[in-house]
Amino acid sequence: MADQPETTEGGAGAASVQKSEGGNNKIIMIGILAGVILVNSVIAFMMVRVTKPPNPEAKAVQAQADSLKQVNERMTAMGATTADAPIEAIVNIAGTEGDRFLKAAIIFEYDDKQYPDLGEELARRVPKFKDLLINHLSRLTLADLTEDDAKEKIRKDLLRLVNATIPPKVGEVREVLFTSYIIQ
Repeated sequence: MADQPETTEGGAGAASVQKSEGGNNKIIMIGILAGVILVNSVIAFMMVRVTKPPNPEAKAVQAQADSLKQVNERMTAMGATTADAPIEAIVNIAGTEGDRFLKAAIIFEYDDKQYPDLGEELARRVPKFKDLLINHLSRLTLADLTEDDAKEKIRKDLLRLVNATIPPKVGEVREVLFTSYIIQ
C-alpha cells in the first residue's frame, strides 16, 4: 500500500501535466487558426482589389490626362519646317489707297515622321501658297492688321486655307509661322 499512495500522487502529477499540455495545444491551435484566417483575409482583400474593374470615372479622367499629355507633347515638340524656303509677300493694305503696305513671310511646320512625303508636296505647291498668302493679306484692312490678336487670326486663317489645298492622304500642316511681319 505504500506503493499505492505513490501511484496516486504520480498519477495526479501526470494528469496535471497532460492537462497543461492539452491547454497549450488548444492555445497553439487557436493561434494557428487565427493566423491562417488573418493571412487568408489579407490575400482575399488583395485579390479583390487587383481583380476589381477600374472605376469608369477614374478611367475617363486618366484617359483625358493621357490625351492632354499627348497634345501637350505634340504642341511643344518642334516638327520639320520649310524654313529654308519661306514664302514672302508684299501687299498693299486694303483701304489705304496704296499708302501703306504689309510685308510678311511664312514657313510651315509639319510632322515629317507621320507624313514623310509632305515636305516634297509643300515645296511643289509653293506658287499656290504664295497666291493664297497674297490674296488673303491684300483683303485685310489696317484695322484688321492692328487688332490685338491679328497675327494669330491671320495664322489660323492661313493654316485652314493651306490645309484645305493639301490632299488628306498626303498630310497636313501643323502650324503656320511668321518669319517676318512688317506694316509700313
